[in-house]
Amino acid sequence: MRWFKTDNEIIQFLINFFLIETLGQIALYLFCLLFRIFGMPQLYHFMYATPLVRHITFTVFLLIAITLSVVNILRKKKRS
Repeated sequence: MRWFKTDNEIIQFLINFFLIETLGQIALYLFCLLFRIFGMPQLYHFMYATPLVRHITFTVFLLIAITLSVVNILRKKKRS
């Protein structure tokens, strides 16, 4: 299977953001679940009791995706 390649920065950003958001939310849920299984449910309860946790994690993952896009743009500019 060949990966989708494009030079369009917006498409790359959207793909990166989707993957980072999806995998990050799954990893965060599994991390909290792992703590809950091993007898430490405080983090799990904190994550689901705090109303702004989804917004905070979304913002963090958005900043990571923006950082990756800016680094890729600067790397391309430096190469040319």
